Amino acid sequence: MGHLKKEEASPFAVQLTEQLLPVFNHESSNVRETSITLFRDQLKNVAHRNKQQMKKNVQMALLPLFLHLNDETERVAKASAEALLAAAEFLRWAQLKHLVQMQQTWSIAECLLAQRRSKTEDYLDQSVPYLKDAQKDLRLAAVRFIGRAVQHLKDQSPGKMEMICFGEE
Repeated sequence: MGHLKKEEASPFAVQLTEQLLPVFNHESSNVRETSITLFRDQLKNVAHRNKQQMKKNVQMALLPLFLHLNDETERVAKASAEALLAAAEFLRWAQLKHLVQMQQTWSIAECLLAQRRSKTEDYLDQSVPYLKDAQKDLRLAAVRFIGRAVQHLKDQSPGKMEMICFGEE
């Protein structure tokens, strides 16, 4: 990709970031770190015409990157912070960028929930698999995040929370 012009590399960067998201949770810390770092690096390869499509991929990566700030492998946690910072810059979310720079982990969670209120249910869906993660700290981060997300959902729409909790439609 380094040998391609930005316009040529851009569609590949978008496709690659889509494929990298599931690898963030690989059992090997080296694979997790490499996939997260590669994701971060691909944000620089996106031309204007592909930004909207990449934006969707970046938004899908926010929660996994946030949760991996708690990864037991320090290199993975550091790569996640760097990728989250790059994502904030790509999305032009000044508050998220500031919170990542200040390492305000739980304020980042609040920022994600506040910035994308309509995506709270998606965040809940994304966080559930982390409840079974091999890493205790990731499971704990997922539980804490789910608690905050449920509280946000309850505040936004109490009826919707009951639908989720009790399976009513």
